[in-house]
Amino acid sequence: MRRRRQRRDARRRAALPDHRAPRDRLVVRRRQGPRSGAATRRPLARRRDRRRAVRFPQAHSGPGQQRLRADGGSGRHPQCDRLWPGPTVIANRPELHDVVVVGGGLAGLAAAWTLRDRDVIVLEASDRIGGRVKSEPRDPYWLNFGAHVFGGPGTATGRLLAETLVEAAGVPGTLTAIALNDRIVAGGRVETYPMRLPLTLRERLALIRVGVRLRLAVARYDRISRAREGETDAERTLRTLAYLGDRSFAEWLGPVPPDVDAILRPTIARSSGEPEDVAAGYGVGYFHLVWSRGRGLSFNVIGGSGRLTDAIAHELEGRIWARSRVEEVTSEDEGVRIRYIHDRERSELRARYAVVATPAYVTRAIVRGLPEETDRALAAISYGPYVVAGLLTAETSAMPWDAIYALATPKRSFNMLFNTANVLRPRSAQRQPGGSLMIYSGGSLGTRLLELDDERIVSIYTNDLYDLFPESRGMVREIVVQRWLHGLPYPRPGRHLLQPALERSLGRVYLAGDYLGTWYTETAIRTGMAAAGDIAGRLTGPGSNVHDR
Repeated sequence: MRRRRQRRDARRRAALPDHRAPRDRLVVRRRQGPRSGAATRRPLARRRDRRRAVRFPQAHSGPGQQRLRADGGSGRHPQCDRLWPGPTVIANRPELHDVVVVGGGLAGLAAAWTLRDRDVIVLEASDRIGGRVKSEPRDPYWLNFGAHVFGGPGTATGRLLAETLVEAAGVPGTLTAIALNDRIVAGGRVETYPMRLPLTLRERLALIRVGVRLRLAVARYDRISRAREGETDAERTLRTLAYLGDRSFAEWLGPVPPDVDAILRPTIARSSGEPEDVAAGYGVGYFHLVWSRGRGLSFNVIGGSGRLTDAIAHELEGRIWARSRVEEVTSEDEGVRIRYIHDRERSELRARYAVVATPAYVTRAIVRGLPEETDRALAAISYGPYVVAGLLTAETSAMPWDAIYALATPKRSFNMLFNTANVLRPRSAQRQPGGSLMIYSGGSLGTRLLELDDERIVSIYTNDLYDLFPESRGMVREIVVQRWLHGLPYPRPGRHLLQPALERSLGRVYLAGDYLGTWYTETAIRTGMAAAGDIAGRLTGPGSNVHDR
């Protein structure tokens, strides 16, 4: 098996393009075959996204710029135009699969990747893979609409990136920039921000007091969240969730002046919740993410986050079945039965094990026979909305945001602005024309914007952007709006009390997803890999249907 994997990895290295070049959305089509028999089911088709691209006149065209299409841009991955065959039909293929993974998001794909040498099938309800990991290429940049920062070496994410040969790099720009009223403060020690932001004396003193408390809380969070020798991931996760887990961030913070509240609120809203909703320890964790570059999630995937999910799907060719909405996952004596609808046709699969890698509310709806406490725990998981916009810009010279990666934007229509192109700047001797930004509104801001149409959102966003950076006026070439009704799961006070019920054994059914922990994309990948690793240990003998290309 090792030699087979080495040969396959060599073939993948030869097939993969230069990761600096973008690629279009992954297209996998179903092969024609008889309707009966799970082995001939057809996977993935091109997505028709439910969002709209708004075009702007080309501004200040210069060398290296081009007019880009709203349907995916230029520059295609060589595999994207090839029709992918369905699963290989093997003589006497048993009806019982080794594993069925429900959900083609990051957690499900991580599980399927770990089990790629087994007979594994992935069922995805939508017509695209990746879940809330989504990006589109715009040569030489990309637009990002979901998860954008990842763990580096020494993390489960780092391992997955290395195994899939996907390039990632540390974010070089400032993570702690703030735009308050008419002033942007970026760079330098955050302890100096109270003296640099436009605040009254009372507000400065209040921000200093809050800053000291946050610094101490972040330091304690760092100690608590570190892995300890001999402990399990479950023990570490529970300990982290329990830290200041009995009250909301707003309760822990106490009354503060309005401008101090406004400064802190965008960082908490990155969770898709508000300070009044989010457990205090989880809110502190977001400041840890921002202030502890080496310990948090601070890596970007070169070419866009979708590169990672595309690479996994490339390896799992023929084993990802899109437009396959699972209705029921039921444990049986010898395995698991999965009933699903594919293109209006009801079908079912049987497997020795199942990994259910769907959001908590979907998991609760489809898994039959859940213990009562697990059912209640899944029902208690909260999700908040996001409205996201990816912007392609057409500048020909340096811009004031070049050295910034993350900018908190209090009192505006969006909570945060991210300079997606920032990771590319140190890779080029000269500043290349153009760029890419991502802005989003989470929590209550997102809820209000969801009621508006895309054109109105674009108008609101661009007006705020032009006010924030006057240099950007006339530079926005394209803007694409993405709505996430259910964005990130965020822990409310008392969330740690639910953890034992979420992690209890369900026999042949395993749960995976970012709602099971506090480290966002890292939790999704880690729980998917952990479920797959446990299943691999329980499967005896060689894979019943090992795929090798």
